[in-house]
Amino acid sequence: MDDAERRNATTPIRRHQIRTALLEQYAGLVYDDDLKAYDRNGFEQRFLSRALTAAAIRVVTGCDHKTAGLSVIDGELDQGIDGVAVTEGTQEVWLAQAKWSDEGKGKFNTDAAHKFIHGLRLIEQRSYDRFNDRLDPIVARVNSAMHDARLKVTLVIAVMGTGVLSDEVVAVLEDARKEFNGLGPVLDYRVVNAAHVLRQVQEDLAPEPVRVTVRMTNWLKRNTPLVAYQGTVPASNIAEWYGDHEDRLYSQNLRQNLGTTRVNSGMLGTLAKEPENFWLFNNGVTVLCDGLEEDWPGRRRPDEPVHLRLSGVSVVNGAQTVSAAHRAMQSSPEAVEDAEVTVKVIVVDENMPDFARRITETTNTQNHVEQRDFIALDEVQAMIREDFALSLQKSYVYKRGESDPAPEEGCSMVHAATALACAHHGTELTVRAKRDTDLLWERGSGGAYPRLFGERPSAFQIWRAVLVHRAVGAALNEERKKFQKRAADVAQRGDLLITHLVFQLIEQDRIDDPDFDWDTVLVDVPELTTRVLSWVIHHIDSEFGPTSFLSGTLTDVARCKQLAALVLRDAKRAGVIPDLPTEYRPSSVVQRKSRRPNAVPTLVDHRTILDGAPLRLRLGNKPEIKAVEPWLAQDPRRSVATWVNDRSKCLLWAVDNHAYSPTRLVLHMYELAGWEDAPVAVQGPARWTLEGGNLTLSDMARVLLDEQAEQE
Repeated sequence: MDDAERRNATTPIRRHQIRTALLEQYAGLVYDDDLKAYDRNGFEQRFLSRALTAAAIRVVTGCDHKTAGLSVIDGELDQGIDGVAVTEGTQEVWLAQAKWSDEGKGKFNTDAAHKFIHGLRLIEQRSYDRFNDRLDPIVARVNSAMHDARLKVTLVIAVMGTGVLSDEVVAVLEDARKEFNGLGPVLDYRVVNAAHVLRQVQEDLAPEPVRVTVRMTNWLKRNTPLVAYQGTVPASNIAEWYGDHEDRLYSQNLRQNLGTTRVNSGMLGTLAKEPENFWLFNNGVTVLCDGLEEDWPGRRRPDEPVHLRLSGVSVVNGAQTVSAAHRAMQSSPEAVEDAEVTVKVIVVDENMPDFARRITETTNTQNHVEQRDFIALDEVQAMIREDFALSLQKSYVYKRGESDPAPEEGCSMVHAATALACAHHGTELTVRAKRDTDLLWERGSGGAYPRLFGERPSAFQIWRAVLVHRAVGAALNEERKKFQKRAADVAQRGDLLITHLVFQLIEQDRIDDPDFDWDTVLVDVPELTTRVLSWVIHHIDSEFGPTSFLSGTLTDVARCKQLAALVLRDAKRAGVIPDLPTEYRPSSVVQRKSRRPNAVPTLVDHRTILDGAPLRLRLGNKPEIKAVEPWLAQDPRRSVATWVNDRSKCLLWAVDNHAYSPTRLVLHMYELAGWEDAPVAVQGPARWTLEGGNLTLSDMARVLLDEQAEQE
């Protein structure tokens, strides 16, 4: 976006268009009960600021107007944050602050930046009770995202103006980003200016069809059931599509460009270093269009190139490939010229509207290969499985797709690798495991996998490490009840670092000795966990400050190494723990609003349900029964799922054996059943019961929490 476009959006006519659109689009969608006492001008100024927040959320997430309106929390006790949104499926949190100006001269100054960062700190420290009630409906989703290793937080600065930030503001934002981020980019910021909002308004009113030219060789054409081409296309050609249209290319895709992920980084590396092999490693791109014109530079033969001029284009599979090609073209244009991609172009017939949806769904639900799948080919893993069976009479699962054994019956390769990483003498592998367990499968020089499994640990060593990891986890679940806010968060997010430190305090010399009674070690784990946790909380605050970002600390190898040295020095003194601030202890004062923990994490934390337990769907109301029951009756498996002790995706559906959250699976069923009037939100845990039981997952969690409350 150039300066001329930014300035054009602030001309009187454009300001009027934006103002009118915001007032119309978000009337009734943005909370305004607290604005009714103002006169018309006062009301509109404040409402427009909120509408600008919603518009910015819509620009960055692609959500609809209603969802964007519900994201606005601006008002009393907003703590410097005007809007909060979570992008479903990507664990990306968007925090917005808006500055409206009738004159198109909105400014974001240092005071606003500091308030914004203050609000971010409260979110990061889980101090949700400091915010107004409008945050309540999405607290659970925000909290879930903030605990996810894939977390990305973006500060969205919405300005009714050109959106040029001063050097002082940039310095404040950059300082926060450096402090928050650990080993990877977690925190970023983005400016949404008047031009961005204007562009969105224009697309809403009259979306312009996307048009691209595909330069294809080695092509194959089909005319039935739809006109389609498949062939090889230069990666540089694909990069041009994104340069011209950006995310508008993905209008019908199930997801937008996901930004910097491990897979995308791998594509960028291949494009830069092995462009000639990119075609071999990439799954290709599928494009739908509503119009196609052929242009033949040479003869009409498959061994001659064809130029396809497409209109109404949507990339329905391969969005990450397209964006990676564009990014690689900017950094390594000469290399990208040698890379090619398989592209399939399908002309959608207006008389077959369901085809586009089916193509989009099926091309986005194919199996993909992960690094873990290649690890499963390592004969060491097969030898460990055999060792588990022979030495321990237990199961060891190492192939993706296999169900994890019940906790008392064995473990998976993921559990083993995580426990071994924590048991390692250095903190580096523990930090990698905390960021993402997929980092444990990296091979080659410096890779975690050869350091963990290179000398094939015995079944006794692995199993006993897993038992310590589980014991620390169980102890931390109890310790969290004694703390609140930041301290409780350390107990949760610092679990692997704390496990690592407990390992350093126990006797590991005989961990693989079959004759050694490991229970004598495990009995000391709860007390060691209590001691280590207190010292970790103490030293994080004393070394990095009581308002420092835990995200940056717990994912930074250097900081974790420093913490480990300090904690081990102090924790070796049995019976000595530091005095922690009283604010970290739960207060007897009734909180502004009490929130029960979510049902699934509660059940998982307490291992209430064994892995593999069958569950059955129980429909909740008459409209739901009328819409969904006939579809369920067509296949008995549709009502059945299997429990897995996972905090986010605990149900394996019998139909496709894919993992879902209870809510996501119910909504997925609504869609497959063709229920057009289905609600956009549903209490999923209230729809599932154990086979032969009467209590729903929600009921079981409620009973468990009530029993705990009575005991306390």
